[in-house]
Amino acid sequence: MGWRRSGPRWVVWVVLLLLCLSAGLLYAALTGRTRRGSTVVQRTPGAEVAAARGAEALVERHLDGVWVQTGEEAGRPRAVMIDNHVSGWPISGLAQARVVIEAPVEGGLPRFMAFFDGFSHIDKIGPVRSARPYFVDWALGWGAEYFHVGGSSEALEQIRRQVGSMADVDEMRTGNAFWRASDRTAPHNAYTSTDFMTTVEMRRSFVTSSSLVAWHMQDAASGTERGDVLTIRIPYGGSYNVRWRFDKTRNVYARSQASKPQIDADGSPVESENVIVIKTDARVLDRVGRLHVRTIGSGDALAYRDGKKFAIRWRRGVGEPLRFEGMDGAEYLLNRGRTWIEVTTDDQTFAGLER
Repeated sequence: MGWRRSGPRWVVWVVLLLLCLSAGLLYAALTGRTRRGSTVVQRTPGAEVAAARGAEALVERHLDGVWVQTGEEAGRPRAVMIDNHVSGWPISGLAQARVVIEAPVEGGLPRFMAFFDGFSHIDKIGPVRSARPYFVDWALGWGAEYFHVGGSSEALEQIRRQVGSMADVDEMRTGNAFWRASDRTAPHNAYTSTDFMTTVEMRRSFVTSSSLVAWHMQDAASGTERGDVLTIRIPYGGSYNVRWRFDKTRNVYARSQASKPQIDADGSPVESENVIVIKTDARVLDRVGRLHVRTIGSGDALAYRDGKKFAIRWRRGVGEPLRFEGMDGAEYLLNRGRTWIEVTTDDQTFAGLER
């Protein structure tokens, strides 16, 4: 008899427990709450990016438009002259540069000026080489700290005229900002690092922030919006011929030189989200073959991003960074990330980039 009376009560308690569990699961489904108080929110990729920006206070870095933590956006750029002679290969640090300008020097050989973000950490950059006047112009336009090993007489005179307004670091006068590698021969053995740069900044009381925003950036195109311009060729000549190949899946351009993928000394591939080829004028200054390259005014340019080609114009005033605009005069927007600027003075080269 006792068992019969208690049986129904046991069933009632089980039913009530099941109802409570069902109600809890229904509440979780409707409110998006699961165990431990976490919240499950269905978001589009764009909403996730927006939420991350808000939650972490991300802002656009001035140099390349990449989203970074607040306080890291306005580091003063560091511009380094980097060797591109075969005796200096493989190069160190080039793959981590945020902006690179490649232009010919004497003999038609190209040389790099690589811009690094002031908050980046890079153990080895180089080989570091000498300055030329047009590279000084471009560095001044960005208000960058300028790292080099000597320079042509014109470049050094130009730097002297900028005393007080240019943060110049020359190995000839600031040797402890560089070191000489024992496994290379001069002049292809001078190197620096961001730690060395920071030490110089502190010792010489450099201003290490910059409010300059040279370019405005946009988000990259989605996979379905990407184009099919897959190859860019810049024939600097012989071992220095350049080819950029577009990787449509990753939406980046991979650089080759001397018919081989260009790889940094640490194994990092040299890649970029943007490639711009600018056409300008040059004349030979002396028997050594040093050049005067025009950096002021405007000229034709071709821009590559998202697998597409754009006919644009470059423009620069005295003391300004290079800027880019469409044929309608509107600013040309780059994709967030790295930008390579290839400088040519040859009409035929400029006309046949995709051959």
